[in-house]
Amino acid sequence: MPDKFLFALKLSGEPRLNAMLDDLARCVLEQTGLAPSAIADTMGKLRVALQEGADQGQRDCNIQFRAEAGQLLIVLSYAGGREWRVSRALPD
Repeated sequence: MPDKFLFALKLSGEPRLNAMLDDLARCVLEQTGLAPSAIADTMGKLRVALQEGADQGQRDCNIQFRAEAGQLLIVLSYAGGREWRVSRALPD
């Protein structure tokens, strides 16, 4: 895996973690080498953040997966400024 990468998605409409997004997010997390338990935990947190945004009527969001300096940062941001972040140390 490269030392740095950025993978970003822009979702229009009601942001739900549907099968396509679930597969993409899981694939990115697996490629980083995270343990299965860390992947499951991160996916659960991402689902909650997406559901909370949908429950509050947020329609458009951006999701970024960034790896740099040994960390994976996932940023979910909604139009209007609401933002959710989670970071994980990447395995050596």
